[in-house]
Amino acid sequence: MRILFVLGSGGHTTRGLILSRQIKAEKTYMIPWESEVTRNKVGKNYFRVFSPRFRAKDNVLMTILRTLFLFLHSFVILLIVRPHVVISTGSGLTIPPFFLARFLRMKTVYIESPSRVYEPSIAGRLLIGRVDMWLSSWPDLAKRYRGVEYRGMIF
Repeated sequence: MRILFVLGSGGHTTRGLILSRQIKAEKTYMIPWESEVTRNKVGKNYFRVFSPRFRAKDNVLMTILRTLFLFLHSFVILLIVRPHVVISTGSGLTIPPFFLARFLRMKTVYIESPSRVYEPSIAGRLLIGRVDMWLSSWPDLAKRYRGVEYRGMIF
């Protein structure tokens, strides 16, 4: 089985790596270009991509261009890796590869950050009902949103 893990930075990376170490499969990682820490933690088998997130010094046009580039880059990565499952522990980096994975009929699993007890993150809100499995570590979040599953603490 081939799995593509979409990692953000900080806590998203930590949780994604904890999960990936528990799964026996061929693993590839999609990581933010600017995160040397993430690159060092994943070791090998990764693709670095530009994060679409809005930065204070950017104008809206730059954010749109970065997002479009991420869609294109994600499409190429998905075609190269051909994962059976795409998994993310959340971040803005998640949206383009997940939408494309669904278009390419690849399975997707979104795992919301445990810090999100009552409301999903922006990425989480955009993906509710648009992924094969959307998991929360909190029963209250799962009760409030259709399509969200509670499976206990995931990490």
